[in-house]
Amino acid sequence: MRGALVAAVIRPATAADRPAVRELQKLLDHRAPALLEAAFDTEVRGIGGDAFVADDGGVVGYALAVPGARDADPSVVYLAELAVAPGVRREGYGRRLVAALADGYDHDQLRVTVAADDDGARAFYTAAGFWELADLPDRFDGADGVLLVRDLS
Repeated sequence: MRGALVAAVIRPATAADRPAVRELQKLLDHRAPALLEAAFDTEVRGIGGDAFVADDGGVVGYALAVPGARDADPSVVYLAELAVAPGVRREGYGRRLVAALADGYDHDQLRVTVAADDDGARAFYTAAGFWELADLPDRFDGADGVLLVRDLS
């Protein structure tokens, strides 16, 4: 363990975080590099997505969120990517990143899509307050997905 979890800071990603976040993104089976780059390249927060990091003396995790239209019904924030370094998993960084997203947007729902056969991801998100909304056949290069939702309002 790097440091006490209470010392970790969840904050918006900065340009200086880009190399560490790119390395963490390599851990994901399904990634959106262009979406992540847009989050770093945008001058206006909320255009192209927002990246947040868990910083415990260095970046140990990140979340990439894409807010939808605020006037939609329901208004939705999409959790496009979440990754935590293998050496610090199960220490609460992922939970804290999800909580920061849930608290940081004035939207109705936070949504995430996971592979249907990824029992670990499904258990993590269920423990974080998500529920299953829909099955998504052939979502991941022929593999099925599941759309999970957490109410924010």
